[in-house]
Formats: sequence, structure tokens, C-alpha cells
Amino acid sequence: MTLYANSQKVYVTGDKVNDFAVGTVLNDKTQAVHFRQLQGELTVLDFFGTWCAPCIKAIPHLEELQKQFAGKLSVVLVSTETRGILSDFIMKRPGFPFPLIIDTDQSVTALFQPPSYPYTIVLNKAGVIVAVSNAAALTENAIKGWLEQPKSVVVQNTEAAKAAAVIVMPIKPTKGTYGKLIQLSQDFIYAARTGNATTGLVSQLAGIDFATLPGLLKDDAEKKAFWINIYNGFTQYLLKQNKGAYQNRSRFFGSGQINIGGHLFSLDEIEHGILRRSKIKWSEGYLNKPFPSKTEKILRVDAVDYRIHFALNCGAESCPPIAFYDPGNINKQLDMATRAYLLGEATYDSVSNTLQLPKLMSWFRGDFGGKQKMKALVRDIGILPSGKDPLIRFKPYSWNLHLDHYNS
Repeated sequence: MTLYANSQKVYVTGDKVNDFAVGTVLNDKTQAVHFRQLQGELTVLDFFGTWCAPCIKAIPHLEELQKQFAGKLSVVLVSTETRGILSDFIMKRPGFPFPLIIDTDQSVTALFQPPSYPYTIVLNKAGVIVAVSNAAALTENAIKGWLEQPKSVVVQNTEAAKAAAVIVMPIKPTKGTYGKLIQLSQDFIYAARTGNATTGLVSQLAGIDFATLPGLLKDDAEKKAFWINIYNGFTQYLLKQNKGAYQNRSRFFGSGQINIGGHLFSLDEIEHGILRRSKIKWSEGYLNKPFPSKTEKILRVDAVDYRIHFALNCGAESCPPIAFYDPGNINKQLDMATRAYLLGEATYDSVSNTLQLPKLMSWFRGDFGGKQKMKALVRDIGILPSGKDPLIRFKPYSWNLHLDHYNS
């Protein structure tokens, strides 16, 4: 994915999008050359990749919505992949229902600047953006509401939409920007992802002078970026070496097998000792360790940040995707990770007045400040309507092994 450093301003909710050329469009009977030829009364423009598991998972959902609102809702996919890859993808799916814009020159992608995938823009007939979201989060009620809006109405920008539109999650290490330790943690994730040699990086992490760690990780921004990267990188690295280790998750997460500065850390020690400031693992976030180790005391964060739960990837199917975190952008990155995960996992049923939240929020409810603050969080994101006080249910968590689940 391109980082759009010097392009036009990012489109947000309420902006008017002018017509634009679409180049080659697969699976399109109209032979469109401009976007307006593909538009319906309401249009879902979904930035898609055949490598993006959530994107593929959302296709049946989008197909069902398009059938339900036939003649009114148009779904259009955009991909920067090659014609060969995309043609093969469509051929393997008889009856594939959507036109697919081939955007190998990234002209359309650069126009909308998706910060990460999945990423979806919803436009009304006038070309006004009524939502910035992801495909899986689109609901029947939301579609009905947008269709009922007067076409001349411009929906006001929301802070959540602005935040989602301007944050860029790095897809590779940010060379030369931060200290050696942060760089090393990013390089290790990249090596684990690409299959590059990791042995030298493992040796470098083990060879750090342990006494220098507190000085190298001076504040919570640096601590969170480094330890999230280390946790995610080593989870991938260790499981790729031995997938069978996942059969005994208690041992896998509890064993000291990550050598940083000569100290063998476990994944549990990194998550619950350092990043959660010496919390007892199975206390729902309400109990602290009575006698934390000296190592935890000198390395742990000053304040617990619930957003880390949307950034840590434990190798399971229900885990959030992996990104490259850096101290300078850590708050924006964690905000985006939180919003993206909840838009894909949290749902509100207005009929039963029930809010379904991901299971990890139940496990660490104390970190989130309890159920009322959970409701406030999803209300701010736009999942829960204002004024509603629903019953909370927690969704099942899939522990099926799922490696290489990266942000893009």
C-alpha cells in the first residue's frame, strides 16, 4: 500500500466526490469508463485485496445487501493487484456479482487514500460520502437510513470519520525515524512476515545490554511500540517454527522463550506484566499482582491502555491484525486499530436492544473501565446509537490458528 505523502486532502464523511475515470473494470456489463456509470442510488466503494482475509470474508455480506436492495444499492470493488490475479479470483467464483476496478496505477486508491484494509466508502447518488467504514460493518438498517436521506443533504463530518480517514498504519519498518531499539522491533516483525533471516535479529535482541533498556524506552509511547512489536513478531516467529506449540496455549504463552537483553520473557510477561502494568492474567483486569518482579517494575508502562488489546496478535483467528507500531504515531495507530477491530466485530441489534462485543473485552473488562465505558466507546465510534443503553453480550472467540494476519 502506498503512503500518500504529498497528495490531495483525504476525503471524509460529508465530502462531495467528483466523477473520476476508472480505467479497466472487470465483470462490468456497462463497460464503464467513469465512476458515475457504476453508481447506484447508494454506492459502496470497497477497497479490496485478494490477500486481505477480512475483505474476502465480507463478500457474501455485500452480495446479500446488494440483493436485498436490488436496483438501489451498487457495490464496486477496487484493487491495486494485476489483471491476471483479479481475473483468476473472479473465475474461481461463478456468479461473482460486483464490478472490480483494476487500479494498478493506484489513481483511484490515491484519490481516497485508504489508511489500511479493509476500507469502505459509502456514497449517495449526489456523490456525497455518507460513511467511512468497512464492508463487514455495513448493516441493513444503515443502508435503509442512507437511502431515505434527501439526496441534497450533506452529512456533517464526525470526529470518528476524520480520525479514520487521516491515520496511516505503516506496512513496513519506518527506517531511520526512531531509536535503534524500536527499529529493531519493527525489523523483526518484517523478517517474520517476509520470511527473511531472523537469526541475526534474534541475536541482536538477546545481545542488548539489559541495564540500558529503561533508558532506551523512556516513556509509555516507546514502551508500547516496542513491546507490541516484540509480542507480535515473536508470536509469528515461534509458531512458524512449531505450530504444534499452539495445542498447549498455556505453556506457549507462559514459557520464557523471548530473549531480550539476556532475560527470557514469556508472552504473558510482556502482555500482562509490562503492557498491562503487572495485572493478574485471569482477573478480568481488576486485580494487580501483589509482588511483581523487579524486571516488571523497571520496564512496565506507567498507565494501562485498553487499546493494546486491539493491537496484540496472539496467533488466533479472532485476533486483531498486525501493524508496525512506532512511538511518534502510537496514539493515532492504536485509535485506528481500536476503531477498525470494533467496526468488524461489534454489532448492535435495535430490535432486542443488544450489543454484541468481542470476547477479549470481557476478559479484560477492568482495563476498559467496565461495561458502561465499553458502551461509551462503541457509541463514540458510531456502532451504538446515542441514547441507547443495551444489554451486552460477548461473542465467542475463535482460537483457530491464523498466522500472517497483517494489517495489509
